[in-house]
This record gives sequence, C-alpha cells and structure tokens, in this order.
Amino acid sequence: MQIHIANGWVLFCISFGLMLATTFIMSRLSRHFYTLDVGVRRFSIMDIEWPASPIEFRNLVAGMFQLPEPKRAKAISSFKKHLMIDFLFMPAVYGSIFLLCMKISLKMSTFGTGFFAFLAWAQIVAFLLDIIENIFLFKKLKPDLQAFSKSTYKAMQLLEIIKWGLPLFSVICAFSAVLYFWLNGLYDKQSLTYAVVIFVEIALFMVISRFAGGTSKKKKNSQ
Repeated sequence: MQIHIANGWVLFCISFGLMLATTFIMSRLSRHFYTLDVGVRRFSIMDIEWPASPIEFRNLVAGMFQLPEPKRAKAISSFKKHLMIDFLFMPAVYGSIFLLCMKISLKMSTFGTGFFAFLAWAQIVAFLLDIIENIFLFKKLKPDLQAFSKSTYKAMQLLEIIKWGLPLFSVICAFSAVLYFWLNGLYDKQSLTYAVVIFVEIALFMVISRFAGGTSKKKKNSQ
C-alpha cells in the first residue's frame, strides 16, 4: 500500500541525522565493551548478535561480570546504555529506509511501485525483531547466565538474518533506484537541496567521529 507523506524528504533528513547521531553515541559506548575470557579483551555488539555458539554468548556476557572494578561497572553500564540508545536508533534507521522506499515507490510504475512499497512496510518487521532482540539481551544480562538451548540459538540466528537482511536488501535496491534516477535526470530539482543536507550530515558525522577518535587516543596515551 502506497502512502503520500507530506514533506517526506524533510522527515528523511531528520531521521537520517538522528540515525547518525545515535550511531556516534553507540560507537563511543562500544569502546568500553570488555569481557574476561581467558584474559581481558574487547568485543563488539556484532559478537553478541552473531555468537559462534550459545557457550560463546554466555562467556561474553558472564565475562563482563567477572572483570575487576572499575572496568566491570563501566562495561556493564556502557552495554546497557548502548541497548537503550538503540531504541532511538531503531525508529531512525528503519524510518529512514521506510521514507526512502516509499518516495521511490511513488516515482515508480507497474512492478516497481508495489515492490518498493513492500520494502517500505517490511521495515516494520525488522523494527519489531530488533525490539525483541534488545529485550532478549536485557534479560540475558546477568552474572549467572546459563548457555541457552540450540533451538533458542537457531531462533536467534534466524531473527538476525531477517533483521539485517530486510533493511540491507531494501537499502541496496533503494540506492540503485536513486542512482538510476540521477543518472537519467529523472529527479526533482528541489531534491538537490535535501541531497546537500544529507551530504553535510554525513560530513559532520565523519569529522566529529574522527575528532572524537583522535581525542580518545590522546587520552589513552597520556594515561
């Protein structure tokens, strides 16, 4: 089902900017993801979302509670904050994809119209799965965590495949369509303004991320 969204590109720029802002915050928090697994080591959110086995998942989570203080409190606090910020990231990223696919759907004809409308509404499924995943991770964040069953592990893998697959496939299709429109001059000249806004948002994100990364390195070297 197609819907016309007034000021769609304005909303896209806002949601895209929020996505970049929350991405920056989560990347900063992930710098404190440490666990005790033989030795103290860093891990990423992807290690949690795509563990090699139920035992590896348990070791990563339980290992955070076995760290010496103050690293233990920092790691657990950062992980919880990361999950909380993710609840802001979700509507931003899935909303951006929804808006983009719906705008493209309105420009398409015949098959493309229904196809991109379907991709837009499919983001609701990915959004709900992401919420389920975060609730699951919150419940598993405890020191006496036991390895979950193989069926739960397989269900978690299926959830991740759908959650990541739908948005990634939608983004690839959407940007392919946008590139086609631009190369063939099939675009509204007003959209150039929004393209500049998006470019500025990305540039600011990269500059701030680079500056923050350099500052962190200096602090670490001075310690």
